[in-house]
Amino acid sequence: MTADNFIGNSILTCQALSKRFYEGKQASTVLADVNLNVIQSDFVTILGQSGGGKSTLLRLLGGFIAPSSGEVLFHGATLKGITPRIGMVFQENTLYPWLTVEKNIGFGFKVKGQKPAQYTAQVKNALEQVGLFSARKLFPHQLSGGMKQRVSIARSNAVQPDVLLLDEPFSALDIQLRRRLQTFLFSIWQKTATTMVLVTHNVEEAILLGQQLIVIGDRPGRIIETVNIADGRFRDRYNPDFLKLQRHLEGVIEKDANIQETFRKAE
Repeated sequence: MTADNFIGNSILTCQALSKRFYEGKQASTVLADVNLNVIQSDFVTILGQSGGGKSTLLRLLGGFIAPSSGEVLFHGATLKGITPRIGMVFQENTLYPWLTVEKNIGFGFKVKGQKPAQYTAQVKNALEQVGLFSARKLFPHQLSGGMKQRVSIARSNAVQPDVLLLDEPFSALDIQLRRRLQTFLFSIWQKTATTMVLVTHNVEEAILLGQQLIVIGDRPGRIIETVNIADGRFRDRYNPDFLKLQRHLEGVIEKDANIQETFRKAE
């Protein structure tokens, strides 16, 4: 694929993207023939069964691993590895335990060679955005799980990446805290217009946050459905249209799971 395939205001583009992993001479195809365009300032959610290749796709989009075939374009050019212009928030927080909250958030600026005077205001703004200014001197072990994830998001977003990738960042949290952080993340997206791509196996979460929702099937992972859900009706989990879409997507995933179970029994 070349820059000629770059579509409009797409920020990330992949076409015929596949990924195989090897154990000895045995190959396992995790993703096959994935075609996707992520539009600038969009919020894309990637939904599917656990083990279906969602996180692998996210790592390919971030340049953390290389495709087996196909290509990822970033701003129309081949993505050849990780770049500070693409941030990543993992399922488990990756905060540095020896640094305070504010120093964790400022770490990305330090790596770029900036002096504290150059980024102090940006760190303060990030702390205020996530409601943690009063906790700025605390260390990670003094924070709750939800606070740690807010710091992780703030750290990744503070350096103003072009794209922020999120790999099931709320999966380990209880339902009430998860819902609060969903609202928090959506508000951050609205304020900053940072392009976001979030992986989840939670149907409700995928609908609530996504402007474009991608369903990944299994064996091997491929896109089996795409839904555009920018309409405000889908920001209300009790709206009849929301519930209708939720039932539909649950059916799509269940059908895919049944197909995979049939394959497994036939092997």
